[in-house]
Amino acid sequence: MLILSKSDLDKAVRIGDIIGAVEQAQRLLGGGRAVNSPIYSLLAEADPAILPEVHGNFQYFSAYIGGDVEAEGIASSASCVQNPTRYNLPYAVGLQIINDMTTGMPLAVMERSRLTELVTPAFSAVGAKYLARAGAETVGIIGCGNQGRTHLQAFNELFDLSSVMAFDVQEDVLANYVTEMSAETGLAIEAAASAEAAIRASDIAEIAINPCRPIVKYDWIKPGALIIALSGFGCELDREDVYGKIDRVVIDSRENQELLKSSGQVAAPLQLAEIVAGKQSGRENETEKIVFVHSGMAVNHVAAGHLAYRRAQQQGLGTEFELF
Repeated sequence: MLILSKSDLDKAVRIGDIIGAVEQAQRLLGGGRAVNSPIYSLLAEADPAILPEVHGNFQYFSAYIGGDVEAEGIASSASCVQNPTRYNLPYAVGLQIINDMTTGMPLAVMERSRLTELVTPAFSAVGAKYLARAGAETVGIIGCGNQGRTHLQAFNELFDLSSVMAFDVQEDVLANYVTEMSAETGLAIEAAASAEAAIRASDIAEIAINPCRPIVKYDWIKPGALIIALSGFGCELDREDVYGKIDRVVIDSRENQELLKSSGQVAAPLQLAEIVAGKQSGRENETEKIVFVHSGMAVNHVAAGHLAYRRAQQQGLGTEFELF
């Protein structure tokens, strides 16, 4: 079994590699050659009286990917809001395990927060590839933490960007983002006065805010724009306003698709995997306003973890550990 640390993952894979792995996983899922489990939240129905006052949100999910990948894996994830400020740890921590399909033996165990930093923007980038208008060149980044950074890296892989508008409620975080990401990417990045200003100016706008709250109005979205919300259910949006008027809503998983339909807010949300597999159409014209809402999907993490494992083997990275 190969154990991979964050530094091993940084050496093994880059954001462009992960975008390709996630797109392949989505195509296989949409084509019926992958299995994606729903996310299981351990404490979702627990009695609050038995829990510590401050605790993490513990989640688990697994997936199988067939085709040319042939991989199975399971992930554990804990989202702990006090980690960055109190413990100098990532907000999301956990492990990704990749298993042998024949014997069930674990092939690799890896640190998951770095994978999440790469997989989430890779999924957004795949969504943008199929849903953004042709010639999209302006990007809005709402929330300038790690996801804001890796999302810009991912969009920069696929699009010929002319300008970026960034916004964060913390002025120092925003200032550092503009300075550091301008130097890293060479792009013209401007600090927006508000989330509204950034979204109004953008062909593609990504929103990663914590705590999640409804800030986006339909009228902020210009014709032809794509809004990407990372909550899984669109809590970043004024849902009654946006969902009632938007041209198209695209969701990540079949489970979230059904939940959104049953809520009555969206009559027919589409699943991105079916668009990538060619079973559904993506953008139909250059003026459509589209929302893509997603969160964690096991199939994306297993695809990325399996790729990282293979690349680490090739590069001699990680630490071997014998279970038996």
